Amino acid sequence: MQCCIYSAACSQQVTLDTLTFTSQQAEQRFLEKNLPLLAERLNIDKAEAKILQAKAWPNPSFEINDIQLYNTPATDASPGLMGTNFWQNKTFGAQLEQMVQLAGKRKKNIAFETKNRELAERSFTDFLMSLKVEFRQNLSELAYLQNVSGDMLYQQEIVNNLLKAQTAQYEAGNISQSQLFRLQALGIKLQADINEMAEQISLRQQNLKTYMLIDAEQYIVIKNEFSSDALRKFKLYTLQQLLLQSQQHNTAIKSAEGETNVSIANLAIEKANAVPDLNLSLSYDRNGNNQLDFVGAGVAIDLPVFNRNKGNVKAAQYEVSRNQLLQQNKTESVRNAVVKTWTDLNRDIKLYESINQDYLNKLNGMIAAVSNNFTQRNISLLEFLDFFESFRDSKEKYYEAVKNISIKKEDLNYLTGQDL
Repeated sequence: MQCCIYSAACSQQVTLDTLTFTSQQAEQRFLEKNLPLLAERLNIDKAEAKILQAKAWPNPSFEINDIQLYNTPATDASPGLMGTNFWQNKTFGAQLEQMVQLAGKRKKNIAFETKNRELAERSFTDFLMSLKVEFRQNLSELAYLQNVSGDMLYQQEIVNNLLKAQTAQYEAGNISQSQLFRLQALGIKLQADINEMAEQISLRQQNLKTYMLIDAEQYIVIKNEFSSDALRKFKLYTLQQLLLQSQQHNTAIKSAEGETNVSIANLAIEKANAVPDLNLSLSYDRNGNNQLDFVGAGVAIDLPVFNRNKGNVKAAQYEVSRNQLLQQNKTESVRNAVVKTWTDLNRDIKLYESINQDYLNKLNGMIAAVSNNFTQRNISLLEFLDFFESFRDSKEKYYEAVKNISIKKEDLNYLTGQDL
């Protein structure tokens, strides 16, 4: 299927391949193809890799030192290594050292990276929910624009036919020039509205193609699937239920909670870092001591005299307090947003329910009938224009109410952390 797009600026026809989606089909492709979503999911894999790294023990170090490069007349005689003449009358030393972390640093680092992974998962969920809301709202906007644009094209066809008939009447001297000009002004305004609508459709097309990874030369059509059943289901929820669900499931609140948990885990690490680590060593000396093969052991530990990590502990404590305040602020912000969105949505639902569906279904036919009555001079030009504008405005208000309900419902879905 192909769709023809007309540009008023260049008066050229561009033919695009048309892809028709239901809302469910569009969302399925979005979840599979959206590149930022796929990239964000990699943060979870990255966090898993950091947990793996945190589980690793510190590497031991091995050193060979005091290698004797040449002999002097004062060099003591000594046998070679392993019964051979190799390294005869020469000395060298070797040392194996292993650091042992104290105060549970390894476990605390694992716990810290685990909290980071949980934060990555919560951040991904929040990103997914917010991106889904934006995507669905773009779908609603496009459906609204395409519906209004379709009605405008139908209205333009009626006005154009009327203009042809009235032009013939004017040339025959049956109507005044001012009456013809008034109809021409209506046609110009209608064309300007169609052009403006086309620009808005192009913007939504651009956004959705990016969301769904669709070729730029294709044109998207969204099937209108708005149902009153969804409204009846939504009206079963009370404001208190929505507030409770937002407290329990809102992904932004969960992400803020995850930030707090990460900062608490980091505080535990900084407190552990105040305890110095232990270094165990095992050394071997060949012919450098009062015995030929000397083996010794050693222990080393920093003395926490000048640096007890107090500054980093204090900074980590402040970070915990900061994140707790931000978490509380996010909770209050979400609660206020739930109340506002719920109130606005109910207002839009009342408007939608006040519109008579039978009246809307007959509007296109009524516009054609009014046009015919005007042609037959049963009504005046002013009456025709009044009828035309009121019918057109009624249909647009209906589509706008449907769009606003869909958009605000998606806002509530994000705020409550689930599909209502």
